[in-house]
Amino acid sequence: MHANTTTRRTRTTRAAAGIVGALAAGALLLGIASPASAGEVIAAETVAVAPAASTSSRTAALDVPTAMASRPRTITVTNHKGKSVVLFAKGEQIRRNLAPGSRPATFTGLTAGRVYTVSVGGQPIGTVVALDAPGAASGLRVSTTDTPGTVALEWSHKATRTTGGSDIEYVVTAASPTAADVTAVVKGVRTAELSGLDPQALYSFTVTPRNTAGAGKSTKASMTRTLAQLNGTPSKTVETPAAPEVKRSDATPVPAPAPAPAPGPTTRTIWVCPDGYGEVAGQCQTTLAYTFHSETETRAYTYSTVQTGTRRNTTNQTCGYTVDGQGNPVVECWGGYDEPVYSTVKNGTPDGYTDNGSAWVRTVQVKDAAPTGYADDGTQWVKTAAKVERTVPA
Repeated sequence: MHANTTTRRTRTTRAAAGIVGALAAGALLLGIASPASAGEVIAAETVAVAPAASTSSRTAALDVPTAMASRPRTITVTNHKGKSVVLFAKGEQIRRNLAPGSRPATFTGLTAGRVYTVSVGGQPIGTVVALDAPGAASGLRVSTTDTPGTVALEWSHKATRTTGGSDIEYVVTAASPTAADVTAVVKGVRTAELSGLDPQALYSFTVTPRNTAGAGKSTKASMTRTLAQLNGTPSKTVETPAAPEVKRSDATPVPAPAPAPAPGPTTRTIWVCPDGYGEVAGQCQTTLAYTFHSETETRAYTYSTVQTGTRRNTTNQTCGYTVDGQGNPVVECWGGYDEPVYSTVKNGTPDGYTDNGSAWVRTVQVKDAAPTGYADDGTQWVKTAAKVERTVPA
């Protein structure tokens, strides 16, 4: 059971899967002097409160390896005795902690709702589903029942695979400054009964969703009249005896009681995406199209070696003298061969580039960095936000 942190005595009552009697529509009706009937709404949510602390620590440590979703998108393995811990899931990279020492092996950044197989010392120990903390509960309504000191509660809460589905627990509490707290825990349902309430006390009721990864925001409703006032239960205080009746013939008739005031307007609390955000697959999102800027890309020249002509190789020539037609001596050489002459030539400018005299350059479009708070999903920038509370007519 969840431990209450107040200094008052705390007792725990049973939780029921169904509510006794049909719940009446609307919020608390004030000023009704007649006894409340079973099923009459005596408190309805007005303001949501901060979530209760996570109760993942309530799981007792065992002397065998244990794996659990300990925080949002986090799995922690304990009692591994220093052996290697491996976590893997289909379609994801294998995560390893080969030397965890004496501390728990913690794996973060997992995919909520995905099943991970856990292996310790090379032996699989089971599978664990990575979780997100539950979302906020809302719309708490508390009604009377036919059983004295017992009320019925119902509330709204969206449970998904990523937050634990039907395994989500709900901590149901009735707190009073003049009486001991009453607490119950239910699982997989959104109704409960609390018994053993003090008919003379005013209670504030809270329902907090939780899983091993954390707790969601609570829903709260408060009473403005006690069960004794609602059901006509006699007060526990000692009454002063009435003075003897004086019989008078001219006694003034007792005036009729004033009519009860008309019920005030009723409201309910809903959770919606903030202005400018749309809901996509259960998340509040807003998007921005990519923006770009121009940059100059420089490319160094490249060169090739090509043949630009020939020259006569005279290394093996033989020369001698001959006489021309006038009898003059003439030197004549024969033999040798022609060989190619090569030169280094700059290559042509690549397509899309221009030559600036020292390099080839071109202008390219580069995507800007994502704006603050946005992530890149591959097609656009996306920003997410949590739903906000809004009060609307019931």
